Amino acid sequence: MGTPRSSDAWRVVALVFSGREDPCWDAPRELIDAVLAGWDRAAPASAAAPPPPLGYRGCVLRAPDGRAYTAFASTITLTLPGARAQTRGDPDRTIERLLLGSAPPGAIPPGVVPNLR
Repeated sequence: MGTPRSSDAWRVVALVFSGREDPCWDAPRELIDAVLAGWDRAAPASAAAPPPPLGYRGCVLRAPDGRAYTAFASTITLTLPGARAQTRGDPDRTIERLLLGSAPPGAIPPGVVPNLR
């Protein structure tokens, strides 16, 4: 799951563990396009809610250039190397659902991710 891949691969990481490596997998082009389009459509929002110290803390789409789109608690936060983070709203948690839904079977243990209503 957490095997390093080539530096040109976009990766999804489910932030679910403490003390061991989080599950990750390659992101298909369709998922990348959907997340980027969702980001472009999303309205600016106040800073994201801080995640809990343990348990599910969201999911991240990491780009080869260092960008990271973190989806958690109805927001998406774009972090760029050397720049201030930007946060946008995702009230229906669409991006978060897309990222989690792209996980290969068995990548995320059952019961680790809460039901995203």
